[in-house]
Amino acid sequence: MSDDVEAKNKKASYIGAPAVFALELACQHINAALGGYGCYLVGSCMEKADWRDVDVRFIMDDEKFAELFPSVDLSIDTAIWEFDPRWLLLTVSITEWLRKQTGLPIDFQIQPQTFANKWHPKNRSAIGLRITKRVVNPT
Repeated sequence: MSDDVEAKNKKASYIGAPAVFALELACQHINAALGGYGCYLVGSCMEKADWRDVDVRFIMDDEKFAELFPSVDLSIDTAIWEFDPRWLLLTVSITEWLRKQTGLPIDFQIQPQTFANKWHPKNRSAIGLRITKRVVNPT
């Protein structure tokens, strides 16, 4: 297949409807509850039809991440927070909730922005956005 045809047939994700709609709705709730930059789809579900799981990353500003997980040392250049009890509790709880909401094999993680940008440079797609009608001031 030529590069032009492959580019034309490229999908935003290979998750089917209605599961991706359920994921969109669930991520709206996560985004509203946690603030930050929000949820992003990453990984194989964006690249191929035979994906293994659905990787969802919630990316937060480094300072907000440090506030939420105060015992984590962000100066260490590893994902050391994966041993933090609060991070584990939130990650596992949200993962299970997303699985129940969508029926998808979700892999959910919360990451600080600097780490996410440095260690995961591949494409990511925002999910859980809220689209609203623009209100114009009648003045």
